[in-house]
Amino acid sequence: MRKKVWIISQTLFCYLSLTLFFAAAPLAATVEELEKRVMELEKTQKPAEKKPDLKPKLFGYIETWYQNDDSDLAAVKVDNEFRVRRARIDVKGLVTDKVGYRVTANLDGAAPTKAQLWDGYITYNLHPLALVTVGQFKYNFTLEGLEGTPDRIPVLRAESINDIASPLGTTGGSLRDDGVQLSGGSKDILGLKYAVALINGAGLNARDNNDDKDIVGRVSISPLNGFTLGVSGYQGKGQTEDAAIDIDETAYGADAEFTLKDMGLSFRGEYVTAKWENWGYNATTKKWEATNGKDQEPNGWYLQAAYKLPPLPNLQLTARYEDYEKDSNTDDSHLKTTTLGATYYIKDKTRITANYLMRDADKSSIVTAQETSATGDKIDNLILVQMLVAY
Repeated sequence: MRKKVWIISQTLFCYLSLTLFFAAAPLAATVEELEKRVMELEKTQKPAEKKPDLKPKLFGYIETWYQNDDSDLAAVKVDNEFRVRRARIDVKGLVTDKVGYRVTANLDGAAPTKAQLWDGYITYNLHPLALVTVGQFKYNFTLEGLEGTPDRIPVLRAESINDIASPLGTTGGSLRDDGVQLSGGSKDILGLKYAVALINGAGLNARDNNDDKDIVGRVSISPLNGFTLGVSGYQGKGQTEDAAIDIDETAYGADAEFTLKDMGLSFRGEYVTAKWENWGYNATTKKWEATNGKDQEPNGWYLQAAYKLPPLPNLQLTARYEDYEKDSNTDDSHLKTTTLGATYYIKDKTRITANYLMRDADKSSIVTAQETSATGDKIDNLILVQMLVAY
């Protein structure tokens, strides 16, 4: 009897073992198959590498003005007018993922020929931290100097930025020149941004007129979100190759900006100074010219605040105070300006802006100001109304 029980129990054990084996084998095969299919599916679902958009991008802006000048002008000068101040057409794009280009046409009254090349350059993405630019471009000097008209809140640049930065080089060129520039930055390194350029120094659309090259650049960091500190520098020659007198020029700037986007607030300040050696004012011709033993040393600063009203987020109020000294070697050469403004943004950068500039100028005839022919203490207040459409 015991033998029969043992035989039956062994038989049942073998039967159950064989049943489990043959049931588990297809399950294992199924699991392996599923794993294989999941791996294949993951491969097919991997995001494809993003291809660069090689289509050219067309953009630009048109800026119209009404201005009213309260200065003591000569009888033949008009004190109020409507005008097209600026008109730009821009095309930029990529040829490959590393090679790009930009062409800007200036079609306004700022150009003496009424139409000229403003920007024309090629870029090469050498490294994530290094972009090479070759051609005619806007170089990096001062914070406000970097901004285009659609990006600047007040209608005019600060006098110190405009009067020091624009004449740099032998002829000046609206902060533009021909040359080569290396630029880049990294958010991980205190928000570092840099740009340094080697340029002719002869200005817009001009061949070089001396054997020297000018160097200009700017470095900035953003140690805190919305907070930026920057420094700028320029070193070059201000005379042609055959000039009898050497004119060495240097310029430096320091800036700070703090933006609280959520609150609609922004604050900024800049200081800029320069020195032109062997450069003096001729009272007879009323022009600055090469003069042995004389130097022009201008300097200036400004503070600016802007606020977007919470009930009216499209409306921005602006206030700026600035003090610009045309030449520290000349007495009574300060121009102090307080600008009050309001801007209504229609869409993005398209806007209407009204600025009232209260100007207090010293009596020296070397003191000049933007958008007036008056000099010295004949300079007075200015009203500007700007309509800008950016596309």
